[in-house]
This record gives sequence, C-alpha cells and structure tokens, in this order.
Amino acid sequence: MNNLTKEFERYLKETLGIAIETEKWKRATKLPFYLRDRYIFYRTDLLNQPLLVMVARKETEQTPALIRKHLMALSEIWEGEAIYLDQQATAYNRKRMIEHRIPFVIPGNQMYLPMFAIDLREYFRTIRKIIPQFSPSTQTVVLHALLSHDDVPYTPKKLADQLGYTSMTFTRAFNELETSKVGEVTMKGRERVLHFPGNRNELWEKAKLYMRNPVKKRVWIMPQHEDWLRIKAGLNALAHYSLLNEPVRKTFAVSMDEWKFQKQRDAIMEVPSNEQEAYELEIWSYPPRIFAEEDIVDRFSLFLSLREDSDERVQSALQEMMENVQW
Repeated sequence: MNNLTKEFERYLKETLGIAIETEKWKRATKLPFYLRDRYIFYRTDLLNQPLLVMVARKETEQTPALIRKHLMALSEIWEGEAIYLDQQATAYNRKRMIEHRIPFVIPGNQMYLPMFAIDLREYFRTIRKIIPQFSPSTQTVVLHALLSHDDVPYTPKKLADQLGYTSMTFTRAFNELETSKVGEVTMKGRERVLHFPGNRNELWEKAKLYMRNPVKKRVWIMPQHEDWLRIKAGLNALAHYSLLNEPVRKTFAVSMDEWKFQKQRDAIMEVPSNEQEAYELEIWSYPPRIFAEEDIVDRFSLFLSLREDSDERVQSALQEMMENVQW
C-alpha cells in the first residue's frame, strides 16, 4: 500500500510539478471499523491545504456511491479536503465519480481534484479548468434575486442590510458575478450597481453551474435537543415540495455559527448515524433561515443539496419540485 502512495507522490511531481510527502494519519483509529477495514488513511499538504488520502485496501473496486458515502462519513472527524486513491478504476466508474464530484487520483491514469480546479486525464494529457464555485455570500445574492422577485438593481450596502453580511463581502460577490457573466455590474455615481439580465429562469440556468452544495457537514444528534431546530431540510423538505413520501427520520438545517453556539451552550453530543432515533443535522455554509419558506429550506438550495443523490426517486422528486417553480 505504501507503494501506491509513492506512486501518488511521483504522479503529482511529474504532472503538476508539486512535491508532497504522505504519512499515516494517526487519528484514523477513531474512525468506524468499516472505514478502517476498507481503507488506509494518509495525511499530506497540497497547495498549502491539509489533505486526507483515502487509499483502497482491496482490489475489489468500490462503487462511486459508496465512495461518496465514505468520504462524507470522514467529515465527522476530518474537516479538511479528502480524496480517494486507488490503483485502477474502470472508465465507467471514473465518469461516475466525476458526476458525483468525488475527488480521486488513479496514478498514471487520471486525476480529478475539483477543489483545486484540476482535471487531468492521461489520454488527452491536458488540464481542464473546473468551473469555479461561487462563495457562499455570492450564492446568497443569487438566491435573493431568485426568491425575492425584486427586479431593482442591487448595491453592496442594500444587500448587506437585507442579508446580514458586510458591504465589503458583497463587493467581492459582485466581482464573482461579473467575472462569471452571471451578473452585470455598472457604476452609478461612485457606487457599483448589480443587474441580472434576463428573467429568473435564465438566471437560475446560468447560475446553477457555479452554485455549490450548501451542506458543509452532516451530524446526527438525539431528539432531546430539538427545541432550537426549526428549518426542515433534506428528504423531509423534498417531501413538502413533491409527492415523495416523507421519511421517518427528521432532517434539519442550521448555519455553522448556529451549530457551534448551540453545541457549546447545550453540550450537544453527536451520535453515530445508525442511531435509530437520531435526527440528521445539515450544517450549511450560509444561514438556511434567510430563505426558508414556512420553516422549510428554499427550493433552490434544496435542489443544490440533493442534485448529486443517486436515488432515482429523489431525482424524480427534484424534477417535480423545479417544474412547479413559479418563474
């Protein structure tokens, strides 16, 4: 297995000119047995960011859906970026991993690291630039435009008053929207003004290419802490917007700041995901309450949070939900 990590190090050096060193991850002993049984975990730094490398132990190829599930499980103990490393993978599974946005490296064959805007395929010997994702604050500007039916031009100060960020934050958001050509920025006196050309449907079709899954992390907690949980998310929310049957297990969404505050105030303990009575808690990169409709996360954010779900029933319900949007 150490040979594979060495191949990984050489592959980065030969293709990108980046030198790294991998070492066994000491905290792997705290992971569930099913993860330790399938993978060996190494830690390194890539482009000045901590990176966890999940190396397949067995020759039997994992399915992309299972790999994605295991990477998500890692987020309970590892907050940085993580990638999947294997000796080989079929072309079909590599394609599926890209569709699921699963970062992976097959040394000598393919490297897909969307968080670093790297997509290298040995067949073409070229690096394609991945479409960059909007920052959370930029995404809130687009969501505000989609949900408010407010066609007047936007200024950083006006958005700061409405959405709770600083004016400087929205100055950077204007730059992202202008660079991506999703929005148009002009000057009115000494103030920058943002316009979105076209109608709301056209805005959504252009913007969703750049928009991210709002869920940064998923945790599970017991029901006794439900008094502060208000905003339904996940399949519970999708059942509200479609004919999908509502699952028994409840899912709620909170912002990272709210989660940290409540966790510290009430000493909330996380529990394993297989705990039957546990609630699933999605921790979002922006406050879900800003755009919630009757304590349900908004349709657009919900779509972004579930669009990579491989369940056909979920995809059908998402399509139904978006078809019912009143543009």
